[in-house]
Amino acid sequence: MIAAVPTSLMHIHVKARVTLLAAAGAFALSCLFSVPAAAQQAPLAGAQRATRAELKQRVALLEQPGASRPASPARAGELAAIRDRLEHGDFKPGDRFILSLRQDSVRSDTLVVRDSLRVAVLNLPEFSVDGLLRSELEDALNAHVTRFLRNAVVRAALLVRVSVTGAVQRPGFYYALPDGPINDLLTSAGGPAAEADLKKITVTRLGKEIVGGKASKNLLESGMTLEQLDVQSGDTVRLPLKRKFNWQIIIQLFFIISTLFFAVIQFVQWYYGRTDQ
Repeated sequence: MIAAVPTSLMHIHVKARVTLLAAAGAFALSCLFSVPAAAQQAPLAGAQRATRAELKQRVALLEQPGASRPASPARAGELAAIRDRLEHGDFKPGDRFILSLRQDSVRSDTLVVRDSLRVAVLNLPEFSVDGLLRSELEDALNAHVTRFLRNAVVRAALLVRVSVTGAVQRPGFYYALPDGPINDLLTSAGGPAAEADLKKITVTRLGKEIVGGKASKNLLESGMTLEQLDVQSGDTVRLPLKRKFNWQIIIQLFFIISTLFFAVIQFVQWYYGRTDQ
């Protein structure tokens, strides 16, 4: 003779099935409305126009142990980035800067860094930027030019090469002045598209996000410059589209969950109606 299963035990079993189905529905909704996690922050390498002394001072500070310092991986990443700047400099092939030479008259030219890390300065011998920091460029250029020209004064304006993608009229690569606001960069790309989300601009470097999240909500209104945002050559500025919900999928999911819910109710009613007989 087979022993009857207690009604209380069967009730618990049914409740467990209902709970499992409800959890599955909640999980599906959470996947639908989930927000992507924030991207990993790229290691800092000091201010773009930092002097060699300032970078060395920062290295000495980061090398000191202390509870107030950043977490070990972040500190190690920043140390490596700063040491790389100190050893190899800031310039890479393809970088550009505007040179203005004032003597009897003013001459200007846009110089391009070659693969050899050398640039052609007007009609003078080539000039090497190997190992130079941005903060050292103007003094080094003046020293180079005054070897050949008397009473010459040189001014150098650095340019950053940035990829502008997303909801802009003309996505592509653009050269911009670091002390110019990010608004000017977007204007160079034709301006934002009508469906652009102006409060979710992101800046990425080597696949890692350096500007985004809450920091990008009032980015355009603040008028922050590319240098203040630490935008460097090779970075990508992305203006995303406004997020739109796919209401068709949401409605279909709602009906699926509703059907499952009423199916569970009907099963429970059938089961208790059967046990009561």
